[in-house]
Amino acid sequence: MDIQPTKLVQELKPYTPGEQPQEPGFIKLNTNESPYPPAPEVLRALETYDLKSLRLYPDPLCMRLRSLLAIKHKVPMDRIFVGNGSDEVLRLLFQAYVSEGETIAITDPTYSLYPVLAHIFGAEVKTFPLDHEGNLPRFPDLSPYRLFALANPNPPLGTFYPLGQVESLVKGAPSTLFIIDEAYVDFAEEDCVDIIRRCDNAVITRSFSKSCSLAGIRVGYVMGPLDIIQCLYKIKDSYNVCTLSQLAACAAIEAEKYYQEKADLIKAEREFLTGELRRLDFKVYNSKGNFVFAETADGKALYEYLKERKILVRYFDLPGLRNGVRISIGTHEEILALVQAVRSFIPSLRDKSRS
Repeated sequence: MDIQPTKLVQELKPYTPGEQPQEPGFIKLNTNESPYPPAPEVLRALETYDLKSLRLYPDPLCMRLRSLLAIKHKVPMDRIFVGNGSDEVLRLLFQAYVSEGETIAITDPTYSLYPVLAHIFGAEVKTFPLDHEGNLPRFPDLSPYRLFALANPNPPLGTFYPLGQVESLVKGAPSTLFIIDEAYVDFAEEDCVDIIRRCDNAVITRSFSKSCSLAGIRVGYVMGPLDIIQCLYKIKDSYNVCTLSQLAACAAIEAEKYYQEKADLIKAEREFLTGELRRLDFKVYNSKGNFVFAETADGKALYEYLKERKILVRYFDLPGLRNGVRISIGTHEEILALVQAVRSFIPSLRDKSRS
């Protein structure tokens, strides 16, 4: 075939999502989905929707959803943009603000989509390694970097960076756009929304996929300065968020009590799992997400051992991460099954090391 994609696309290493099992019976703890169903209010909204109306286009501006988000976050409605999952929001931000030959900054490790987005638009990536506990390093002057993508809490370790620490970074490089990715922030104790009220070079991205149990409908959003939000409207698809997604997200906002209770359950289960794994001599990072990262002598062996027993966790074949696995927080029964399997894995690992 004579028709070839651009050189950038030919050389691109795509983002690899967590595996989706094609057979039943798996305990799925590999993609940070919620173990709980959407709120009853969400289910009722979808069940009572007149499906005949699907012949009509959705609201291209997500007006009702943005109005509810404005009330929730105390942010003006015109400073909120809604997208088809926070991944689309991130892609549009990179598309609007990153050009070929520029350099963006990220931590290492972090969400592996960021470098993919940078390379799509021809940018270079500068990584700043976290310390041995997942904390931020001492940064140099960040002004040379066009954009800094900072997940907070930061996967796959789950480290949370306090508001004051993040704000000092933002204020220290006023010509750099800071994307503060708060996909997991509902499992932490604070957020960084106040930064966008005080700084004009930062945005906050959020997702309905994690704490709202709506990964399947793809809704995310970004809050930030008016000029940045207006840029995203220039380049978005005409109708980028479907009607049912908007409907479900609106209902989810109105079900705050239900989702807070589920987030509290996940946080309690996260602490339980952390304690159990540490008692088994795993290094477990202090996570504020709906997951933990646990290190042992051989992360791949643990991943494969668990998969054979129909428990899926996430293994990253990357420098600095090969000794561990990321484990999404499931129900108490799922976590108990995982812990039991891990206990049985440890003797097999010792036998392997002797051979």
